Amino acid sequence: MKKNIFLFWVLLSTLVGGVSCSSEELPANPTIVSPVSSLVLSVEGMDYVAVPRLKEDKTLDNVLTLEVRKASTKAVVKSIVLADASAEANVAVGDEVTFTGNRWELVLKRGMETGSYFVEMVYNEPPFMYFVKTGDYGPEGERYYVNPDKSQKIASINYDTKFEGYIDLTGTNWDNIGLVASDLSSYYDFSGGADGSSCSFEMVKKESAGGNVFACDGPWGNWTSNNGTPEITSPGVWKINFDAATQVMTLLHTQWAVTGSAISSLKAMTYSSETRLWSLDTDLSPGTLKFTTIAVGYGDPIIVYGASEGLSKLSEEGTDIEIGTAGNYTITLNLSQPPYYDYSIKKNG
Repeated sequence: MKKNIFLFWVLLSTLVGGVSCSSEELPANPTIVSPVSSLVLSVEGMDYVAVPRLKEDKTLDNVLTLEVRKASTKAVVKSIVLADASAEANVAVGDEVTFTGNRWELVLKRGMETGSYFVEMVYNEPPFMYFVKTGDYGPEGERYYVNPDKSQKIASINYDTKFEGYIDLTGTNWDNIGLVASDLSSYYDFSGGADGSSCSFEMVKKESAGGNVFACDGPWGNWTSNNGTPEITSPGVWKINFDAATQVMTLLHTQWAVTGSAISSLKAMTYSSETRLWSLDTDLSPGTLKFTTIAVGYGDPIIVYGASEGLSKLSEEGTDIEIGTAGNYTITLNLSQPPYYDYSIKKNG
């Protein structure tokens, strides 16, 4: 008989000492005892202790909280100790476990009884910076206005000084652009123009004047030029890499496409500024595919994304995406939530 929580442990969690039906006879300081005495998991090379959670009525929940510095979908069991020595867990020391939707199920068994517990990973969002441009207007018509709820961002997937993200510049041209600290205390700009479809700048750090306006001297550029390349169907989306330690910003004009044995030839995707998604309707056959950029300018670096098991479903180290059945598919690519990138492949009909 499967139970969501062991009944005998529920009783045990109420108090340690004599159990009585009369509330007046309860000890002055009852001790809550979790069925899991100790659980240590290693995430991204760091060890963390899973802490039992209490409900609003102060009774024991069947969820343990794992508060980590950097989130992951994988963890390794470093140690596990159960309150009842006769009970067994569905994992052992050294096992790798997978979190789905930031949760992992821990199953305990004692005799014929089983109980499910959930370890929930809690973490701080990756560090980020706001992107600002001339055409970002405030409520009073101010230019270079940062709206924390709407402004585009770049972020650091490794929680360090290196940030990246894809920025939509399709609705503008020759705007000055800049980067703003997440606490709005400072910003970075460069007085000069972008030369071509890939370039780098050593940005200048400036203190905020207060408020949400950050007038940038540049860089500026012809952000929507296809550089005379016919394969560029959706110009105006740029990848930004920024290292806060060196203050160097690198820009790359991107046009995304699908390639691989499952598709007859490399096919360019179309970008929607409204949804901020790249998409392609195409026929696929059994095989594999990946996402790749098409060089906008001569010598531009090529980025290739494959499937990843991390919080970001795509990465440059990712594997081939398998297509098992022939048919017409809608493929979408979502790069709008850095540093986590995602995709979907849905069969039509």
